[in-house]
Amino acid sequence: MMNIFNKINSPSQSVFFKNVTLYFGNRIIDILLHFPKGIFFKNLKSNVDPSDIGKIITLDLQIKEHKPNYNKRIPYKIITTTQENQRIDLLFFNSNKKYLLNSFLHDQVIKCTGKLSYFTNQYQLAHPKIVKNDSQEDVFHEFEPIYDLSRKKINKSLFRKLILKKIKYFIEEKFPEEWIEPNFVNEHDWLSFKESIKKIHLTDKKSIHQYEKLRQRLAYDEILSSFLIFNQIKKKSNQIKKYKIHNNKNSDNLIKDLDFNLTTDQLSSISDIRDDLKKKRLYRLIQGDVGSGKTIIALLAIIDVIKSGYQAVIMAPTELLASQHYNYFTNYLNQLDIKIALLTSKVKNKEEIYSKIKINKINLLIGTHSVYNSKLKFKNLGIIVIDEQHKFGVQQRINLLEKSSSCHTLVMSATPIPRSLTFAIYGEIDVSNIKTKPEGRKKVITSLISKEKISNLLEGIKRKLKNNEQIFWVLPHIGEEDDDNSVLSRYKFLTNKFHNLTTLVHGRMTDQEIDKNMKDFQNKKKMILVSTTLIEVGINIPSASLMIIESANKFGLAQLHQLRGRIARGNLQSHCVLVYDASLSENSKQRLHIIKNSDDGFEIAEKDLFLRGSGDILGTNQSGLPKWRFFNPLKDIELVKFAKKSCERILQRDDDDGNEQKKFLISSFCNDSNFKNFTST
Repeated sequence: MMNIFNKINSPSQSVFFKNVTLYFGNRIIDILLHFPKGIFFKNLKSNVDPSDIGKIITLDLQIKEHKPNYNKRIPYKIITTTQENQRIDLLFFNSNKKYLLNSFLHDQVIKCTGKLSYFTNQYQLAHPKIVKNDSQEDVFHEFEPIYDLSRKKINKSLFRKLILKKIKYFIEEKFPEEWIEPNFVNEHDWLSFKESIKKIHLTDKKSIHQYEKLRQRLAYDEILSSFLIFNQIKKKSNQIKKYKIHNNKNSDNLIKDLDFNLTTDQLSSISDIRDDLKKKRLYRLIQGDVGSGKTIIALLAIIDVIKSGYQAVIMAPTELLASQHYNYFTNYLNQLDIKIALLTSKVKNKEEIYSKIKINKINLLIGTHSVYNSKLKFKNLGIIVIDEQHKFGVQQRINLLEKSSSCHTLVMSATPIPRSLTFAIYGEIDVSNIKTKPEGRKKVITSLISKEKISNLLEGIKRKLKNNEQIFWVLPHIGEEDDDNSVLSRYKFLTNKFHNLTTLVHGRMTDQEIDKNMKDFQNKKKMILVSTTLIEVGINIPSASLMIIESANKFGLAQLHQLRGRIARGNLQSHCVLVYDASLSENSKQRLHIIKNSDDGFEIAEKDLFLRGSGDILGTNQSGLPKWRFFNPLKDIELVKFAKKSCERILQRDDDDGNEQKKFLISSFCNDSNFKNFTST
């Protein structure tokens, strides 16, 4: 018997079904849990008047006459009349005459939807969408959902037919009893899960006004399902052998030898990590503002894990950052007889690294996506550190975590997320926040200037160069040399002014070119670096004291703050100049003033979220993090605490109904790939 968890039966070679499976899943429930992005109102009428011209309307029309065209510039016409005997001409350009003549017969009644026009004293519909009133296959719906199928190569008409075909099985399905508390359902005026899914795909005049409530109800179910999934993962995790770490002698010794004092928040984070390592499997997010000192925390955790007999791996999003981590860790760990290797696409001795990792001759591996290579087998992997996790795709993280299902995981992020949203991004992760900055760091002085006054910056650059200080100049686009507002045109402009002191990096360059230019900048062979946001994450240039961000209004606030964090890495007084476009609106200026007046990354991230909306929480659509079908972090965050209570109530029930609810919710929202996605986060 067919049920909603069955796979969609499809011809194996069908491109349509392959793409449906790729983007939505291969089960009936997977396609039904796709929330439409809007509603197409077809506006069914019995007749028309001049006020309808230019609007989408639908009419029941009776075919009276065919008027074939004998000239390509003239359309094929079908003369029809409404129920009230108004004449409406249907126009078809470059169409198959034989098809039109054989498909639409004299006196046949058809439903036509299109934009009404009026030409030469005649109402017309050009290329209308037609549904035959006696058709068994095509069904007319006045309110038709619009699905987001852009760039998916999925035919809209076929997808709609698939939804209509499969929802019949959904309507016939027997569902568990309501899992949300009745008072809560009534308070929010929600329908059941079954009715909500039915109404989003079979919309009528009444449900169109309930659309937001339907989404919210399903968002609650989705969050609840996620809590149940995380609980299941936790249960599995608790059954796995743990690598418990009790010895902190080596990290304590290193702390004593540091030539600076750790901040209160850093010490608190180390304490959190040590407690986790002693008692349970570590799964913690170290969330720290730019320049707050997260890397030293990871270093101290790694020392204790390695000195307890295990291996460690650090996954960095760019080769530049991986190399920087390698130099940083080598500086501290060489004296402790810890063997470190760097694995990136440029490394030549990969096979040697693979063989040494296998027999624990390498204790710490630092790399980019290369560390998830299938050839790489660890002898005893104890901890994975993922820097800026949202920069990696799902499969990369899954491949890495599958190398050791029992190891500890530490995630570092310089993109602060409001506490209420960490669940939406990372699941049930423990969080340590580092807000205090290291001693001696001076606050960056931030100023705003109009693009018209950009030449005024040249004197400031000359003063910085005279003091042997370095400059970043960031733009949103690579462009061409003759483009305004591009990396290439600004590089040309600055090279004319400062000659061989200027270099550049951008995404069209080869890795070798980027590496060479960055090294020249790090070694002070070049003093001005013109760049796209390639330098956003982790680049450490202590003598860089000026950051100029051109067209700053085109960046998100969190991203501007990240870029500003590339300076003030030493003890120099640093300046950030936000150059805005002349046509800037007052609202955009207010956004830039938030950056000017605050250096608190947590405050900025919260404001950025509410200004940008929740569509792209981390500023990257390729985050690979769990994709929410209904849950909108900006609108639904208050639902999270209630969903957590519902989860606890379901888990406490030790009866058939409770088990059925749990199984149904997990099965509905989580197919195999989603489960791996949750596990990987």
